[in-house]
Order: sequence, then C-alpha cells, then structure tokens
Amino acid sequence: MPLRFRVSGDGEWRQGKTVNVSSAGVFFRSLLSADCGTRVEMNFILPSSLAKDSGLEVACKGEVVRLELAPGSGGQPSIAVKFSDYRLFPFVPGRANREDAFGSRKSDE
Repeated sequence: MPLRFRVSGDGEWRQGKTVNVSSAGVFFRSLLSADCGTRVEMNFILPSSLAKDSGLEVACKGEVVRLELAPGSGGQPSIAVKFSDYRLFPFVPGRANREDAFGSRKSDE
C-alpha cells in the first residue's frame, strides 16, 4: 500500500510502500530514508476487504527504530517505525491525505 511520511516538523512529504503493518508499528520501503531515532509522521490507507473504495485512513506519529537494505529491494531502504500515537479516519476517495491530524492546523478543507 502507498504510504507517505515526513520528519516531524518538516514540510516535505516522502513516498513509500508498506511491507507490514501491525498495531505497534509499520515497516515500509522508500527511496528516501530517515535515521534511527528520528520522529516521523505518516499517512496511509488500510483498505477494507468488503468493499472497493472503503477502509480507514491512518494518520500516525512514531520513531524510526530500524533501517535495512535488503537484497532484492532495488536499493530502497526498509524503515521500521514504532507508533507513539495514531488516529483513524474513514477513508474518503478523492480527498487528499490529512496534512496534520494531530491538531496544529486544519487539513481536510
């Protein structure tokens, strides 16, 4: 699944693809990386298996806890992030991802 992330406080969103998602964190690949210990913000969609164009949008914060460069990954680093906070929203097709789901500015206008 597509994912976007940024270093906390940074305005630049980076793109990635999830490898594994759990209740504790997310493991994903990206052309751009972040160092271990870096605080990041992320957005991704958890699709529903019941209906097309439905699911949950996940807005979360966390800390990079592991970096890997796996063989066969096409040179893309894999990044493991442990969640520190997350919010779930109904997925609305066509709406841009939430810029900041944690209240510092309104994002779904």
